[in-house]
Amino acid sequence: MSAPADVTRDYALVPEDFVKHLVSTLVVVVAVVLLASLLFSLPEKPPLTIKEYATMHPVSFELMALRALDGTGDIANYGPPYNHGQGSVESPLQRQVGIIHPINAQSDFILKPVGMASEINPSVKGTLTRFETADARRRSGWESSYGPALSKGTYVHGSVLTSKGKFGPVPALLNDTLHLAQSGLMSGALIRNPAVITRFNNQNYLLFLQGAPLQTNPATQAMAGPNWGLIHPAINGYPGAWWMTIPTWIYQWPFVAAARASDALALSLGLLFWLTLALTPWIPGWNRLPRYLGIYRVIWRSFYRK
Repeated sequence: MSAPADVTRDYALVPEDFVKHLVSTLVVVVAVVLLASLLFSLPEKPPLTIKEYATMHPVSFELMALRALDGTGDIANYGPPYNHGQGSVESPLQRQVGIIHPINAQSDFILKPVGMASEINPSVKGTLTRFETADARRRSGWESSYGPALSKGTYVHGSVLTSKGKFGPVPALLNDTLHLAQSGLMSGALIRNPAVITRFNNQNYLLFLQGAPLQTNPATQAMAGPNWGLIHPAINGYPGAWWMTIPTWIYQWPFVAAARASDALALSLGLLFWLTLALTPWIPGWNRLPRYLGIYRVIWRSFYRK
């Protein structure tokens, strides 16, 4: 196909290799990006892992595990969409959604992972069997009486030691859970799902540290409370997630912060704001706002001056 007459008459035609220019441009852009990332990239804060928390805070870890065992933990008593608890039920909408990600904290967080460990360490089996075969009343008695003792426990030679009492197999069970976590195998046990071939469900792994671990860790980085968390830098000297300013700002409004359904309210307001912008051309009156404000006359003042 020949070029139009005006093109051949008014412009010089020079042979070019489009692919060569495309590849060379790609190479230059990649080189600039890599160089900029080396010079200006933001160093990442290492993530908090189950192994790290169990190693650094063994007594606190067992207290968290005990709350999962007795059903008083954050997830154990959360409510929809995980279970029938009432700890974090925000609104009727949450109840209406129901339980779509069922979690039994005692079984999923403690008994099943320890049961997997018993396959390679038979000494764990006896403790686990004794606990599982006990009736609910006896289990509850062990758990409730062990809590005060565990809060004063000490970590000695790889195990948490407490005062003596009628705690049944609970101390040994929690120490087995601690050892599993410190070995680094707890994470894999939490996401293991024998029913499917592809095991990509990280739900239990992500929720296991809910509560004290994930509430304490941000506080040590000055990322909690009035610091607005998300937009505060995890590493001093570098900017935080400043693009999250608007959604986090909504959470600072008193009527949102004090509401039981603060998440739902903040997301609804954000959605309303987005819809207002997206539907601006079709909203009567609102779509005339640019003309009423006359800002375009300021931007194109040289044109309107003539």
